[in-house]
Amino acid sequence: MSHQTAKQKKTKKTKGLGAGIIAFGVVFALFSVIFKPHSIGAFILATALSGLIGAIIKVMGEGLDLTVKQSVPESMKSINVDTGNPDVDDLLFRGRELITQISAEKKRIPDASLTAKLDQLERQCADIFQAVYNNPKKAPQIRRFMDYYLPTTLKMVTGFRVFGDRNMSGAETIAAKQRIEEALGVVLKGCQKMLDNLYRDDVLDITTDIDVLEQMLKRDGLTESDLSFAAMQAKQAAQIDRVVATTQGASTPQASNPLPVHTDSNTSQATYSRPMADATGAMAQAPQPKE
Repeated sequence: MSHQTAKQKKTKKTKGLGAGIIAFGVVFALFSVIFKPHSIGAFILATALSGLIGAIIKVMGEGLDLTVKQSVPESMKSINVDTGNPDVDDLLFRGRELITQISAEKKRIPDASLTAKLDQLERQCADIFQAVYNNPKKAPQIRRFMDYYLPTTLKMVTGFRVFGDRNMSGAETIAAKQRIEEALGVVLKGCQKMLDNLYRDDVLDITTDIDVLEQMLKRDGLTESDLSFAAMQAKQAAQIDRVVATTQGASTPQASNPLPVHTDSNTSQATYSRPMADATGAMAQAPQPKE
């Protein structure tokens, strides 16, 4: 069902509602003129009869909708199709319809691995459609995806489901199902790559804005220059060196004071002087030789 078909159905519903309201008014007026109701029961009867005939006219105006309605996945409910560009709206509407059909097939497949991949596909497609909705100029980037890749994915998923419904377990069927799972993994990688490409320009724009902002801040003197930043680092390094030197000096034991040295001018020999009291005490304590 295309976006144009949805618009036609909406138009039919609007016309049917209008026809029902007119029929209600006409029947109520005729009943009032012919039977001239004066009691509450008569007014209730006139209202009920008018409502019944109005409902019938409304259904006839809308036409019977015999199509099977499929529930829209939660990931697709937030995707709108009112960009104002008919081509883009039709593209997004077809995308929602394809994902809805894939989701319906997924519910009939008991394979947990495949259903997990299909859940991921729904989320990725929702992100892709949202990117196009936010910026309709990106729509040409997903046309091949919409015209070939996504319909082919639906065909593969439908085939996988049919194999299971028919209890086909031959070697060729098993190989085909394995290839479908592998192909779906390739589709997921392609969706992620497409999503990255859709936002690449946005990332480049943000990066460019950051570069320009930094240059303007430097030009206006609102940020530190490279020279002042280097000087600050050097100052911090010097402070660290002083702290380390102080810590090492406090932990090293101090050596005892050396003895003063006196040089004899006659013998050119160096002697160490001590206080006279220490020398006399040492001589007194020395043992005397026996006679």
